[in-house]
Amino acid sequence: MSARLRLKTLLDRGRPAGGLFVSIPASEIVEIAAVAGFDFVLIDLEHTLIDGGALERLLAAADRAGVSALVRVPNAASERILQSLDAGAAGIVVPRVESPEQAEETVRNARYAPRGIRGLNAGRLGRFGDCDLPDLVARLDRETLVIAMIETPAGLDAAERIARLDGIDGLLFGAADYSQAIGLPWQTGAEAVTAAGTALARICRQAGILNFAFARSEADTPKILDEGTLGVIAANDRGLLRRALTESDRGWRAAFGDQA
Repeated sequence: MSARLRLKTLLDRGRPAGGLFVSIPASEIVEIAAVAGFDFVLIDLEHTLIDGGALERLLAAADRAGVSALVRVPNAASERILQSLDAGAAGIVVPRVESPEQAEETVRNARYAPRGIRGLNAGRLGRFGDCDLPDLVARLDRETLVIAMIETPAGLDAAERIARLDGIDGLLFGAADYSQAIGLPWQTGAEAVTAAGTALARICRQAGILNFAFARSEADTPKILDEGTLGVIAANDRGLLRRALTESDRGWRAAFGDQA
């Protein structure tokens, strides 16, 4: 099983997969995630300045380490969709999808004809032309995951129609931005926010597509698994690093007491 297909293979078998959200453009982060046991990473291009060269190195690290790499692109119209997929991403995640029309644009840019307009390329995934190129198109369409993020009430209202759109493989609830959209910024545990996440999971089950979710604490994980979530984004690199460094700093300061 290739690294790029690890995530989809697990999901197709109905098995949960654990992911790390990656915002730091260091290939070592991806390699450490693989050693730790993660099945995939989600590389963020929406809130970071990760450039093309850094993204290519992160994707190459994922391939070497044996984990799949999803890429969150800036929006449904982004040229990074094509570039990320051609570079070897297992799939793309598009933020702030609020309508079937935005979801359709996402599918159109991520899929080959006749379903979409993704440009042909005989690069890395096509062994630079050393393969059956007509077969490559159909194979990559089957293998590529296209995931829409639902992050606003408008998106949640449209989620049933988005979930049933041909070419959308799954939905991901963005609890933080949803909390802001309803006037409760960063209150991701608020009842209205968790209820929206539960509603989205139900929509995914009814439509027969994948549900992805962020586990913001260990207590979240049993709940989202019970709701049928298979793609669990269990941690983020910056948060893990900050907490580990804080614990280390407090440890040495406690050892020296007031002297520190």
